[in-house]
Amino acid sequence: MRKLTETWKNKRERGVALIFAIFTLLLISAIAASLVFMTNTETSVNKNYRGERVSAFGARSGMEEIRDRMALPTTNPQSLLNLLPGVLAGNPFLPGVFPPAPNSVLYVVNEGAAPGTVQPWVAGNAYMDDELCHDFVGIQALQPAPDVRCTTPPTAAMLVAGETAAAPVTSTYPWAGTSAAMTYKWVRVTLKQSGSNQSYPVNAGSPATQVCWSGSNEMLVNAPDLICQDNIDPTSLTVPPAIKSATPVYMITALAVSSAGTTRRMVQAEVAQPPAQPFNYGLYATSTACPALNFHGGGNSNPSTDSYNSKNGAYGSNGNQFFTGGSVGAIGGVSLSGHSQIGGNVGVQSLPGAGSQIPCPGGDYVTSGNQAGIFNPNGNNNPNPNVMVQLSQPPPSFPTPPDPSPMPTANSPQPTNPAVPGTYGAISTNGTLTLAPGVYNIYSLSVGGGNGAITVNPPGTVILNFPSTNTGTVISLAGQGIVNPTNIPNNFQINYGGTGTISIKGSASQYAVVDAPNSNLAVAGNGDFFGRLIGGTIDYGGNGTFHYDTATMLRPQNNGGFTLISYREITY
Repeated sequence: MRKLTETWKNKRERGVALIFAIFTLLLISAIAASLVFMTNTETSVNKNYRGERVSAFGARSGMEEIRDRMALPTTNPQSLLNLLPGVLAGNPFLPGVFPPAPNSVLYVVNEGAAPGTVQPWVAGNAYMDDELCHDFVGIQALQPAPDVRCTTPPTAAMLVAGETAAAPVTSTYPWAGTSAAMTYKWVRVTLKQSGSNQSYPVNAGSPATQVCWSGSNEMLVNAPDLICQDNIDPTSLTVPPAIKSATPVYMITALAVSSAGTTRRMVQAEVAQPPAQPFNYGLYATSTACPALNFHGGGNSNPSTDSYNSKNGAYGSNGNQFFTGGSVGAIGGVSLSGHSQIGGNVGVQSLPGAGSQIPCPGGDYVTSGNQAGIFNPNGNNNPNPNVMVQLSQPPPSFPTPPDPSPMPTANSPQPTNPAVPGTYGAISTNGTLTLAPGVYNIYSLSVGGGNGAITVNPPGTVILNFPSTNTGTVISLAGQGIVNPTNIPNNFQINYGGTGTISIKGSASQYAVVDAPNSNLAVAGNGDFFGRLIGGTIDYGGNGTFHYDTATMLRPQNNGGFTLISYREITY
């Protein structure tokens, strides 16, 4: 009986091992399938992450290419090939206004081996710029939330001159134009205004206010200038030492798409050139002659200097007159005689008593007469804000003004009177020469007679360019001298790169800017001179006062690259 029972029990358990084996096989299969699925998922995740990183770095490479190409060219021939369109000597061609204004957006495209496919300014294009409306109001009627793409592309009018679908600005990176090109598709360059980084205004400023770079922080452009390079500290409007130099901030936005088209990344950077500090000398002589700058006169009213700013009204009005800031300097030394008084700093290479004097063995600063010297607006009290200043080493230099184009010769045509802008030869008159506003290329100019004058009518800006090939007397003005009815020095400019002579005499007030860093410049007469004077040597005589208009202040050309201020990846 027992055997039958055990046999029956054994028969009931028959096949259990098979069930466990099948179950185990299913479990192992499930685990294997899960492992395969997880491996595939991780591979896909890694592939997507890699694609995103490649696209992000591709977008950054596009940003860095354009940041490099925004800088001024060097003498390296390759740098000339990499210029952005329309770059002239010393004048990078970058947007100067904000979207949606015309000429406000610069695109550089990288189409690889598929020319004509990347047109970010075309609605419906696979690479349409659907982010621009977040950076600037007015691109489309309603500015969407940061994570919602724009529906309106930039218009053709926004593109910079010369940039069209038929001839776009293209990448110059290695392998550009081939299937091995970098993954970025386009790079956009615009100015930055407060609010361009959506929801993050600069200093809580108006969205329409331009953003400038001070060298350490972003700041809003100040009124009344509204130009970054002329930014003025509003707490001290016109005192020259308070003038801040700033530069515009540009936004560089780049889109990259993976080769498979599965990942898209967008990056954005803010860049600006380091500010070049303004040049604080209104009278400056570049020659090493001793002295290169000579102040002298007769009587008890010898030449003197002070400063003002024409952007804040007429000289002397509303306190627009300063007995500081009328600074003078010379590489070859300064000589003051009689009652000559400098209402500002005096810049020389070697300070008095500081060992050997270079380049003038007798001293880079020489005075003769009891009253000659640096004026102290505090009287006998200290401190005197006007002091001797040692020039930087090497001393500041200025680019030679380029020759006019077309080049005038002595036999070029004579102008009518009144004259219109154009190219003229050796002009000589004993009367009044009237010039219409514009640019004049002139071989030489002589105006004499007691009532002789050169005047502008109707009021406006006149620029006189003289060829460096004329090394004789290039300009000789007497009588009333320069009559500038606007009383704004920047509205009458004289440019000369040669080593000839410029003589400006006049009994009336003259408002002008003279940039002739290699010339022998002489100013005389009893009339005051308002503006800026740069020559090789400068001889300033008579009894008139030189009023340095700080609105004409020079800023050295900045050939440096653009500093990366900020960098971010945009949710896209």
